[in-house]
Amino acid sequence: MKEHEPAEKEYDLERLIFFSDGVFAIVITLLVIELHLPAHWDLTFAGLVRADRLELVAYLVSFLAVGLYWNLHRRLFRHVVRFHPGLVFFNLLLLGLVVLIPFGSEISVSGSREGVAIFLTLFIAIGLAQALLWSFAAFFSDVADPHLDRRGRLSLLLSLLSVPVLYGVLLVGALIGSLAGAAWMLPVIFLLRIARWTLTRRAGLRS
Repeated sequence: MKEHEPAEKEYDLERLIFFSDGVFAIVITLLVIELHLPAHWDLTFAGLVRADRLELVAYLVSFLAVGLYWNLHRRLFRHVVRFHPGLVFFNLLLLGLVVLIPFGSEISVSGSREGVAIFLTLFIAIGLAQALLWSFAAFFSDVADPHLDRRGRLSLLLSLLSVPVLYGVLLVGALIGSLAGAAWMLPVIFLLRIARWTLTRRAGLRS
């Protein structure tokens, strides 16, 4: 049985990745299902934008978020070389939040400050769950690429954390009613990106 163990672990890891890709694909498809033609559309592009402005913005933001988090998920698992049962738990935690994006998008269409705050909080939670997944893989289990040193692992963690930090800035802006009011947090993002860039240069980490 021992000689088959590596192949079985590789198979489990591939299944985990394929399942995750499928969930992301379904979520990004469900977003467009929520779009409907307005009841009193004048058959012009400008009229469509006016009537469905909030729905289109919510769709665009959600689509970009799903694409961004899928790409980060792809980068994360590029450096995972072995399977561990703990990956299933943390990955399911992440996917359990990702599948809520169409629901969060529908809430945000209300245009209320609370609806937008819930929407952004969901994105923050997804980003933190993804960072938690990588932290487990890179620092608490023996599944990350052994050729990736600690500096490279920290670089990827910073890259993952920069996204929820950005959404946090937007959330503060939504709560205080002005995105400009959250500008004091932008230096935090800038310093995060600088730290990540420095670590990436030193570690030779691919994007």
